[in-house]
Amino acid sequence: MVLTNKQVGDFVNSRYISVKINGDSLEGKQLREKYHYPGYPTVILFNQHGEEIDRIIGFNGNKDEYLKTLIAYTEGRGTLRDYLNRLQNEPNNFDNNYQIAQKYHERGDYGAARPYIEKFLKLDSQDEFGKKTEGRYLLAYGEYRQHSDIQPLQNFIKSTRDKDWLGRAFNDITRYYARQNKPDKVLETYELALKRLPDDANLMNAYAWYIFQQKIENAYARGIAVAQTAVKLQPDADHIWDTLGQLLFAAGRTEEAIAAMQKAADLNPKEKSYEENLTKYRSVLSGKSDS
Repeated sequence: MVLTNKQVGDFVNSRYISVKINGDSLEGKQLREKYHYPGYPTVILFNQHGEEIDRIIGFNGNKDEYLKTLIAYTEGRGTLRDYLNRLQNEPNNFDNNYQIAQKYHERGDYGAARPYIEKFLKLDSQDEFGKKTEGRYLLAYGEYRQHSDIQPLQNFIKSTRDKDWLGRAFNDITRYYARQNKPDKVLETYELALKRLPDDANLMNAYAWYIFQQKIENAYARGIAVAQTAVKLQPDADHIWDTLGQLLFAAGRTEEAIAAMQKAADLNPKEKSYEENLTKYRSVLSGKSDS
C-alpha cells in the first residue's frame, strides 16, 4: 500500500490521524455504505470538523503523483470546494463542471452530480474533450444507483462500442442481478458481455470466479473453458490461474487443478493461499491414489 511509503506516510501522519479499516469487517461494510466508495484502496481525507476534504480512489503505482495529490488536497487545491468556487467565476468552464460531476459521483451523491454531467455534455456537444461516452455512462449509473433501475445501463450498452465503459456497465448489471439472487440472469449477462468483449480476460475471470463462488455445478465446464481462455490472453496473471485451479478442483479434476495452482504459485510466490491450496489438492490426490 502506498501509505507505507515513508514520504507519503510521514506527510499523512504529520497532518492527519490515520485510521485503517478492514473493508470486509462489519465496520468496513457500514462505512462503505455510508461513504459510497467503489473499492479498495480508497483514502478519504477529513478536516478537524469531520467534513470530507476529498478522496483518492485506487493507486496507479506512482507514489510521487499520489503525494502531490495529498498535498494539493490538504492545501485546498483540486477539491470539490475548490472547483465549486472556481465555477462561480467560470460557470461555463468545461473542466470545472466535469471535475465537480466526478467529485459528487465519487461520493455517491448522484443527484448532485447529474446537473453538472448534463452541463459538461452540453458544453461539449461535439465531444472535443472525449468525455461524451463517460458522461452518458455516469447518467445511466446514477439512475441505477438512485432508483435501482438498470434499464438506462442496458440502453447504454446497446448504444456504445467503447470497451472500457462497456465493461463497467456489464459489471454493474451482473452485480445488480447477483444482489437480486438471480444467478441465471448473471450468467446470461456475462455471456452477452463476452460476445461484446471477447478479448477481456478480466471479465472472463470475473465470470469464472462467480461460477466457482456460487458453486454452480452445472456451469463448472463453462467456467473452466472461460478461465482457460483468460489465461491464454493473460498468461502472467496469477489470480486468473488461481480461479482456473479452484474451478478445476471443484469439478473433481484434481491433477489439472494442481498444475494450474502451481502456475499461480510460481507467478506469485508471496501469495500464501496458493501454497495452501496446493497442499490441500495434493492431499486429496494422495488419498485417491491410496484408495
